[in-house]
Amino acid sequence: MIPATDDLILVTGGNGFIGSHVVRRFLDLGNRVRVVDVVAEPSLDIQGHPRLEVLAGDLCQKSICSRAVKGVHTVLHFAANMGGMGVIHCDNDLKIYAQNHLMTLNVFSAASTAGVKQFMYASSACVYPQSLQASTDTDVSLREGDVWMNPPPRPQGLYGLEKLSTEMLLAQQTTSMVVRISRFHNVYGPGGAWNGGREKAPAALLRKAIAAKLQQPSRSSIEVWGDGKQRRSFLWIGDCVDAIMQLLNSSCAEPVNIGSDEAVSIQNLAELALKCVELDPAQIDIRYDASCTKLVGVASRNSNNEFPKRELSWEHTTPLEVGMKWTAEWIEGQIAKQIESCDQETARRFLEQCMSSQVIDLDSESPIFAILLPVTSRGSASESDCLSNLQSFVASLARTTAEDVFSNNAPFRLRVYVAIDRDDIFLLPTSGFNKVEAILRQNGITDISTSVCSFPRGHVCSLWRHLAFKAWEEECSYFVLMGDDVVLEDEGWMSSFHAAFARMAASQGVPLGFGCIAFTDRTFPGMPTFPVVHRTHLDIFSGTVVPEAFVNQDGDPFLFQLYRRWGSSTMIEARLSNRIGGSNDARYEKIRSANWTFQILQDGISVVEGWLRKEGSSVEQKLTLDIIVPCYRVQLNFLGPILGLESSPTCSVSTIIIVDNPDSPNIAELEKEYARRPDVRIRVNSRNMGASFSRNRGLAEATAKWVLFLDDDVMVDPDLLFEAENAIRAHPEAAGFVGHSWFPPADTIFTAAIHLSGMTWFWNVAQKIDSSDLPWGVTANLIARRDLNDGVKFDLSFPKTGGGEDIDFCRKKRDASIAAGNRGFFPAPQVRVTHPWWSGGKRSYWRFYMWGQGDGGLIRMYPELTYRDFPNSAELLACAILSFVAAVFRGSPGLSIRSLKYVFGIILANIVHDCYRHLYRDSARTLEFKTKLTRTQWISAVAESALLRMASEGGRTVGVLKRGEVRVLGKRFDWFAGTMDSAVKEERIRGSAASISLINAFFRPFPATPPPTVMKPG
Repeated sequence: MIPATDDLILVTGGNGFIGSHVVRRFLDLGNRVRVVDVVAEPSLDIQGHPRLEVLAGDLCQKSICSRAVKGVHTVLHFAANMGGMGVIHCDNDLKIYAQNHLMTLNVFSAASTAGVKQFMYASSACVYPQSLQASTDTDVSLREGDVWMNPPPRPQGLYGLEKLSTEMLLAQQTTSMVVRISRFHNVYGPGGAWNGGREKAPAALLRKAIAAKLQQPSRSSIEVWGDGKQRRSFLWIGDCVDAIMQLLNSSCAEPVNIGSDEAVSIQNLAELALKCVELDPAQIDIRYDASCTKLVGVASRNSNNEFPKRELSWEHTTPLEVGMKWTAEWIEGQIAKQIESCDQETARRFLEQCMSSQVIDLDSESPIFAILLPVTSRGSASESDCLSNLQSFVASLARTTAEDVFSNNAPFRLRVYVAIDRDDIFLLPTSGFNKVEAILRQNGITDISTSVCSFPRGHVCSLWRHLAFKAWEEECSYFVLMGDDVVLEDEGWMSSFHAAFARMAASQGVPLGFGCIAFTDRTFPGMPTFPVVHRTHLDIFSGTVVPEAFVNQDGDPFLFQLYRRWGSSTMIEARLSNRIGGSNDARYEKIRSANWTFQILQDGISVVEGWLRKEGSSVEQKLTLDIIVPCYRVQLNFLGPILGLESSPTCSVSTIIIVDNPDSPNIAELEKEYARRPDVRIRVNSRNMGASFSRNRGLAEATAKWVLFLDDDVMVDPDLLFEAENAIRAHPEAAGFVGHSWFPPADTIFTAAIHLSGMTWFWNVAQKIDSSDLPWGVTANLIARRDLNDGVKFDLSFPKTGGGEDIDFCRKKRDASIAAGNRGFFPAPQVRVTHPWWSGGKRSYWRFYMWGQGDGGLIRMYPELTYRDFPNSAELLACAILSFVAAVFRGSPGLSIRSLKYVFGIILANIVHDCYRHLYRDSARTLEFKTKLTRTQWISAVAESALLRMASEGGRTVGVLKRGEVRVLGKRFDWFAGTMDSAVKEERIRGSAASISLINAFFRPFPATPPPTVMKPG
């Protein structure tokens, strides 16, 4: 029976031809469907359906079968290694039998254990005796019982024998599972294989006819295998799916034919194919290749449909002419997609290839994994340690590849490419095998190629390039650099990588084999230290695995970051450990490739981009963004949301956490939670180095085109990365973007005072100024372009705690961007974070004092952005203090008292002036500030804001004096960098008003005390 809509249906091979159509039918009916397939991409557009689950995996692995059947009501088993006669010929017989039978045994066993209620098996017309199908003189009508005519049964090849064996096995099963068996006869239609060697006659002939049409008038013939007299019946896929649904809904426990009972000769089919593409068969020479006798199959085959008509109330309804026309339209669309972006010569070669059918040799088709293995006896405590390490590696290699390589149904081949230094006398033999090869052979690994090399010692990347090129020339499929200090942990990793590349091609829309997939290195979590690439990568770079610039470091992250641009780099759960090297000390001096993340990486990206365009791929690069978070407190309540930010499918994001407090007790928890993620890097400074040093280290780790600086104590908006991408895509020419940093409501006197002092004015400048050239932004939420090798870093001369370094960084970035023909910093008001009040809003002036010390250095660094102003409070206080000290040394009490009055007067004048400003002159603007403070508290906050401002000015003046920059006293840095004259004018007015107030109130002579008033008697 057809399962209820809430019952889970498993379709093995559900991304194949018949499987995809059946899946789509069930989805249309509202059923829940799980697909398991070694191919990650379906032949039909059914991806993303809310009731569809896809599991990529090889059913030859029992673990995959157990996962696949969990919670399943009905299994429809279509998965098989099959195709037309280009595949199921005698040279492939044993491999097909072993693989298909193992899959079926695994699936059926897992289904029985899991309590699956119903099992449908896709058998084949190949089960019928060849003796009944030997003549082309008459049509043969094969009934279900004809399998047992002329015993013993002799099906068509081992493919047919395996199908019959499975039918017999299912007939003997003793479980309560309902079993249905369908024998398919040559099903055709859209979504089926149409090139590559697995296609059947209708698709092959239609492809050739379409290719001939597209090459008119130069092409006037097509090829047909055999003499054209072979006879077949062909069933439209829609009729096939109808029959499957009827079979599931029936009580038919016997095998049943699902096919057409209208036979046609291959010659007539070829002529029909030509007519479907509007070519006149009389004008096209049909060339028969009679030498393909082994590849034409039986002479005649046709389905007898009396039994399915009686038991299923089913018969086919789609005429061959109609179905072939529909299929032709679909294949023509597939060919058009292949050549639409190709140049004329590439398109011509492709169409020429379409004119011939391929023969697949499954043995030579098995992917070869090339293990690139440089080995040295140097650098170990003793030479024997090298052999001990090597023995551990080889044993792990043999154990973890046994099922993939050494089983009877091995889908992969393993070849080890060894490199030994020419002067490594310990490893090289005096006779026979070298010591490395001997250990490999002792462990059953015999496909070995050894190179004796003369590269400089420690130049591992040279060995990597040499071995990879050799393996590429010898047609290997996958390439991975290993070491004798590696131990592989997980069995079946070859299948895992093969499936992962297939999934990547399907999910990212890239060519099969495109990308970089890394092992999980338990010694160095999160880093792609052991990347696997397909030969596609070597094809793109003409056999060079990594550029010549790499010596012995950075080659693996280069590959990972190269393909990140197309979302085609990832890490899978295939684990290994690296006992020497990685993040630890290596046996050679580590030589890094300076600045590889700039021109070297960009050159590689350009090569890949050109190859994709040449191949006709329309896949676009993703925007890449690295988040850099300098972190001292390691507060997971803040870091967690940052590391949990989601981005769009068109944006690739990595996060770099630089911990600046190696003694933090929270590091272990942070690493345990996030260190395994390939998009997260956690680095710990050896000691507290400050925010600027940490940001610079983050920049050195970054590889993306853009970086986003965030403070470690901000709360991020959930859509922050979406808005960041929108901003960047709107202005890709920008030097960067200033985000919007909010503060919580200022509901205490101190937090209100911080706001009123102007200390946080630039934190939300993105909302205040709409300009394509913002002067600067705070690094709590700042995006900067990284792909220009401009050498701009954070200046370590600024204080560790900050102050001025963000302004200096932005100005230098802006100037470098404009010099390169780009623009300055844009506002990004939708890129929002909330910054908490420092120390929970507790009163502390130290932070603002230190900020002043730092940003005072900007006056000397940027003289073009400074102006002369009246003395500020700190400069006046410095004069008053000097006056007091001089008075003490001169023994002048009067001057001492007057100097102290000046100090008091300076402070009071600033408070009075700020009260005048906030409570009277600018009261309307101040009232826009939302707060819950009472009137008295508000006045207190206004007064305290003056003290905060004076603390900042004090720090600025002290910093100037510490640096010996006495000449810049009286000068001010223009925070708006010349973009807003009114702001400078405002500052000057404020400074002059405060000074005049001070002079009027306190610098004139104090009057004598008036005599007391005497009251006269009344």
